[in-house]
Amino acid sequence: MKIDEVLREDCIIENLKAKTKEEALAAMCGVLLEKGYVKDSFPQAILERERLYPSGLPMEGHKIAIPHTDAEHVNESVILFARLEEPVEFSSMGDPDEKIPVRLISMFALKEKKEIGFLLDVLITAYSDNDTLETVLRASSAKEIYDLLYKTVGDRIKEKEG
Repeated sequence: MKIDEVLREDCIIENLKAKTKEEALAAMCGVLLEKGYVKDSFPQAILERERLYPSGLPMEGHKIAIPHTDAEHVNESVILFARLEEPVEFSSMGDPDEKIPVRLISMFALKEKKEIGFLLDVLITAYSDNDTLETVLRASSAKEIYDLLYKTVGDRIKEKEG
């Protein structure tokens, strides 16, 4: 997998307004639907998977969520990244009863089922660096966020693939 196969400049939302995780996820799914990257079944599948398998990462420092769902709901592989204006509450990946305030969401849709675990591992590793997340939060534009993610996530993909 190459970073330019999944990360696109038109899939960065610089300042998403949402009051709940459901609003944020719906807005993000709407972008993916509009661009034709996912099937009509994708939004419901994202919400159902989030209910069963929460995606909030309980890390030190800034919090991020990494929602995704099965390949059968995807037309073309892509990562959609959103920085929220205000945090929304997500359940923790490790403990659904733990609620965490999330301002960054990295939703991915992969056409190949076998790549889901790989990309999830790459993203968790990349987003474990609080300095990276701080830089994304301070970025002045969607282009700046894209450039940072392109380098950070791209470097992690290269490391994992050896």
